[in-house]
Amino acid sequence: MKKLFGMLCAGLVLLGVQSVTQDLRVFAAAPAKAGVVSAIATPTPTPKPTPVEYLLPFPGILPTHPLYIFKSLRDRIIELLITDPVSKAEFYILQADKKLNMGITLISLGKAADARVAFANALSSRTQAIVLLEEHIKSGNSVPGYLMEKLTLSLIKHREVLVGAGEAAEQIEALRVRVQKLTGSVVN
Repeated sequence: MKKLFGMLCAGLVLLGVQSVTQDLRVFAAAPAKAGVVSAIATPTPTPKPTPVEYLLPFPGILPTHPLYIFKSLRDRIIELLITDPVSKAEFYILQADKKLNMGITLISLGKAADARVAFANALSSRTQAIVLLEEHIKSGNSVPGYLMEKLTLSLIKHREVLVGAGEAAEQIEALRVRVQKLTGSVVN
């Protein structure tokens, strides 16, 4: 029994040494000829845009579901019940984020036409939020800083998703410019 255990341990040690030394390889460069300067071309990686750290909320029931009409009705009722402009803008941003994630989900299901509609609805909800905040500021009120930051991140994420899906993002850029104009009236 001791012999078997000793042989097993020795085998494991040899296997461990082999796996460690297997990855250690030494490559020698060809010697340079006298008077010749050799340049080794190293490829420079193209920088990839880093994804925005902004989590999209769960989209819920998709438009292809038979009960989607009740979800839409519920959202319209909630929209009508909210009277505070800042809270309503938050609601519009939330709805836009849900619709954006809905579009992503629909693309993954192979329903590109429905996804484009969801992306357009998300853009519409974001536009409503921006228009509401612009009116709120024109009336002499201020907008909390966290809301402007959330709206800015949401727009960046929206652009990232649209570009990733192969859609046009010019309207998002126009909305980002409008949001940047609004940031002068922000209260932190």
